[in-house]
Amino acid sequence: MTLKATVFYFLLPLMLSMVHFSVSASNGIGEGAVKRGTPLKAALIFALSTFILTWIGYYLASTLINRFGYKPEAIAFLFFAIIGFRMILHAWQKKASKKIFDINEVPVIFALALALGMNMLFMGIAVRFLELNAMRFTILLALSVMLLSFSGLIFGNQFGDKLGWKLELTGGILILAKGFWLLSF
Repeated sequence: MTLKATVFYFLLPLMLSMVHFSVSASNGIGEGAVKRGTPLKAALIFALSTFILTWIGYYLASTLINRFGYKPEAIAFLFFAIIGFRMILHAWQKKASKKIFDINEVPVIFALALALGMNMLFMGIAVRFLELNAMRFTILLALSVMLLSFSGLIFGNQFGDKLGWKLELTGGILILAKGFWLLSF
């Protein structure tokens, strides 16, 4: 497997799922913050929304791909930049001192999944313009989101909010760097 394939199929999904880890870890902090069954339920909903929104982005880009006269890497760079800046801004936002919502409620999980999934919609567009194997990428992305959000909720007290914040910030910076790397091809 080439370096480019390794970066896109393994490292990029891991970096994209850092935002899910950050949100999950911050919601897992506190004694009794997460009820039994919530980590698995939240992880599955996050993974399913990631899978669906990435495919929606992919199909949306498929309908528009012939209308762009630009180099596909330049379009993908634009979406990498949007995702990277969104992750960096989210990481730098001031976190609330107490929880505003209860992660144990299913409507809250769906709302979070939709809000966090916007990056996945943009990544689906980038995947189409880069002509990557969408099924492989989407499955790896959904699996990494499921694993990291589950572990964030389970081990939120041990990880704390700072680790999630730092990983999300690092992931955003690395996604921006990958976008610039795309322009070099």
